[in-house]
Amino acid sequence: MKTFFMQLQVVPTRENENYDMAEGALVGCWILETDPEVAFAKATFQVSKYDWLITGVETPPIEVTQENFVGEDIGAEQYAKAQQEGLAFFYVGWARDKKTSVEPITIRPSFKPNVESHLRKQKQEKNRGRCLHYDGGVRCREYINAHSIQKNQALSAISRDGHVYTPSANMTTLRENRGAPAYELNGIGTVSTFLGFCKKHDNELFAPIDNSLLLPTNEQVFLYAYRSICREVFVKDNALNLITHKINDIPANNFLRGHLEAFKAGTEIGFKNLKRHKSNYDDSLRKSAFNDIKHALFTFKGAPPIAFSGLFYPDYDFKGTQLQYLADHRNDFDLITFCSAPMAKGWGFLFAWHHTSSQICNRFLSSLFEEMSTGSRVADMLFRLVISACENHAISPIWWEQLPKDHKEEISRTFGCTVSSFSPTKATYLAKGLEGIAEWDLSSVITNTDLAPNLR
Repeated sequence: MKTFFMQLQVVPTRENENYDMAEGALVGCWILETDPEVAFAKATFQVSKYDWLITGVETPPIEVTQENFVGEDIGAEQYAKAQQEGLAFFYVGWARDKKTSVEPITIRPSFKPNVESHLRKQKQEKNRGRCLHYDGGVRCREYINAHSIQKNQALSAISRDGHVYTPSANMTTLRENRGAPAYELNGIGTVSTFLGFCKKHDNELFAPIDNSLLLPTNEQVFLYAYRSICREVFVKDNALNLITHKINDIPANNFLRGHLEAFKAGTEIGFKNLKRHKSNYDDSLRKSAFNDIKHALFTFKGAPPIAFSGLFYPDYDFKGTQLQYLADHRNDFDLITFCSAPMAKGWGFLFAWHHTSSQICNRFLSSLFEEMSTGSRVADMLFRLVISACENHAISPIWWEQLPKDHKEEISRTFGCTVSSFSPTKATYLAKGLEGIAEWDLSSVITNTDLAPNLR
């Protein structure tokens, strides 16, 4: 991690406890990050949430080291604090009465979130069972913790003593890691579970993939994709309810409320698109039209080091070419799912999409095949996709613990860019990065499309 220093010109808002005293202030910011743009976004957010309005940039983000603050007590102290906590701020203000005296300002937010209420609501949403089967309803009573990544075939295959590494959502771990994502051991009984189906529908619907290895049949491909979509519907529905709860707890004129309202609006648009896709899958399931789903299956030899299940709207391809402009909320977005699956010989990396998303998904897969034909390692590209676009993944402890420290840090950093609201999406996020880490031995590519990979 690099340390970036910047200075921001600010004035207090009316909600700021210093409003009557301070006319303005200069804020020194020390931020641990990999990129100056991300550091700037993180600094401006933190300053704004403490009821300060940013009016200018005195010093743009510059990379600094401890040597830059030799002989400066305040600078050295804040630099050291940033190394421990990930960020540090120091405010120096001037009074409204125009006196020449300048002094440090103590800052406190006008609003303090109710953490206990947030955690209760989060737990309530996670435990709110429902059945997402198209025929689900009042008859569905016994909701179960279904695994979006199979427990008995996928997770158990990579576990050690029933445990795997997953991205940590533990606040203590995040604080200890200065806000950066980290991986921690979790039992496979709780990994990737969601209360999205009743026992009857889950057992009946997913039997062809839970009780059998991937061949693949059209029905199996459909079910892997459908489970990924249902899990995402469950997660996004919960997230929207949680965001709404947080917004209602914040005063109307508070910066955080506006920030969360903008985030909620974007989440609602994504959820609307997701429900449209689920409706297409429901129609296909109702008719048993499993051939509505297109797929490309990459088979690999040996045991898998990772298990995953996810989906996304392809915005850029593996060359860095833009496919969909996700900020244009007037459009419907094409969607692709991807997951790992156990096979009789080795394992599979399965892409699947409803035929209504073929326009973008075909272009996305074509770029992968084209990169393969020019010598790019398919393992690098697919591993990069999992870490960059799928928070629902688990890693083998045996594989993870033998990785060099720099590889672990690169994986965590790449995943961190994905989940951070401060990191802009780079066009090349699928085109480069994480090279040489995944040693997957490609065996074959199976597809029911006209796409033709050139395997050299």
